[in-house]
Amino acid sequence: MDFLLVDPPHKIWEFLRAWVPSPACLQLAAYIENDFQMEFLDCTIQQNPWRDLEEKVKRLRPDVVGISNICTYFLNDTMNAARLVKEASPDSIVIVGGGQPSLIPEELLRKCRAIDYICVGEGEITLHEFLGCIVKRQDVAKIKGLAFLDEKGAFVFTGQRPLIADLDTLPMPAYHLYNMEHPYIGLPSESERGFLVNFARGCSYDCTFCSEAVFWQNKWRTRSPKKIAEEMEILKDRYNRDTFYVGDNIFNLTREKGEGFIREMTARRTGQNFWLQSRSNLIIRDQDLMEGFRDAGVYQFMLGIEHSRQNLLDGVNKRITARENEEAMKILKKHGFMVMATLIIGLWEETSKDRMDLMNFLRPYVDHLGLNVVTPYPGTEYYKEMKRLGRIRTDDYSRYDQIQAIMPTREEPDISKITEEHISLMRKYYWQPKEVLKAFFSRNKILRHHHRHFLGIGITAFKHEVFGSPMWQQETYQQFEDYIKERGYPLEERP
Repeated sequence: MDFLLVDPPHKIWEFLRAWVPSPACLQLAAYIENDFQMEFLDCTIQQNPWRDLEEKVKRLRPDVVGISNICTYFLNDTMNAARLVKEASPDSIVIVGGGQPSLIPEELLRKCRAIDYICVGEGEITLHEFLGCIVKRQDVAKIKGLAFLDEKGAFVFTGQRPLIADLDTLPMPAYHLYNMEHPYIGLPSESERGFLVNFARGCSYDCTFCSEAVFWQNKWRTRSPKKIAEEMEILKDRYNRDTFYVGDNIFNLTREKGEGFIREMTARRTGQNFWLQSRSNLIIRDQDLMEGFRDAGVYQFMLGIEHSRQNLLDGVNKRITARENEEAMKILKKHGFMVMATLIIGLWEETSKDRMDLMNFLRPYVDHLGLNVVTPYPGTEYYKEMKRLGRIRTDDYSRYDQIQAIMPTREEPDISKITEEHISLMRKYYWQPKEVLKAFFSRNKILRHHHRHFLGIGITAFKHEVFGSPMWQQETYQQFEDYIKERGYPLEERP
């Protein structure tokens, strides 16, 4: 049996100008590869992404094609990939997985009839059992974690699959199946050899806007520090990767995790650098470990500050106080860390004054803004509430990118003005003299590199707006509609 795992063609975010292999795909591939004949295709780094996908499927005629969906913003890419696969090889079974498909399986199955099955939730065991049933021609309806439409068009969900209790039982991600030296692969804002990794799954907190918390059932699991360190040595010795954004929703939920990481990384002395995500209350709890984190290579902590106004924090069930946020940022600056703050604007009660107060609140501490427009992701409590109140202005998921506003505020009914405010706030923050000077005079070499990267993007944007100079272009990107025109004939609509 042939299985093709696909990450569809995507438009790279111009603010980063880079791409990283999907951690979910790398882990799925590692779990599947020893028991089934499989290939992995990341279309975004192909020279002609849609054409290469179509030709690959026509040539391979796989029994099963698995399509990964990373986020809501990419749902259209996922559906278009499914349609293209089904036309290229009508007998291939298409199964889709990922966070957003798991939260809206019936909607997606009805919207895109080229999708045969959706893997709901954690995918490794479900996909392995699914492929085994296909090989043996057994009934897949007995597999937990599947959603599909039956012969009569009725929606079927086979039930929630229990989460994997011990992540150390999973194999190392299948980096060997990937083109790790493709010029797009990396995190150029952090290092010439930057990379993304994941060591934990989920979060035990329940912020109402967070789709990750819903997907992972408000549970947190982590690989052991020993396994983490082993993976870091592989990425250094085989792939020369030196600087990492660790994508765990919360790295140090338990103190033991932080202590173990410090112990393993300081003992191995790999010389690698890490950007971790945490929460303010956990930074306060672990402030005596901060020097240890520095010794282990941590250079930046990202905190979900979200806002400086307490009632807005309470309104999304953040379970943190503005005072804790400020104390945590002070602790991090005291110990020489870069501080990244993730923020949300566009909440219903927020005013323009609140946004100015937020910027003033952050200014003494923050080196990098993760500024987002609040986005009501389907499946979350926030989405359900906003839908009930009639505030969501569009269901076009290609706009759910945390940059384009989806909803008005009480003060500003024009959502385009909120989108413009997002861009304006970013520019104002990074064009502050003290932020510009960091690109040249900061003693932190990663911070200098980081700010030079974003300063270059800002200058390019300025030259484009004032003089009409070209912006950065992703050479491999093509709109799906443009590809269909190029091939000369439309896709057949499936009933």
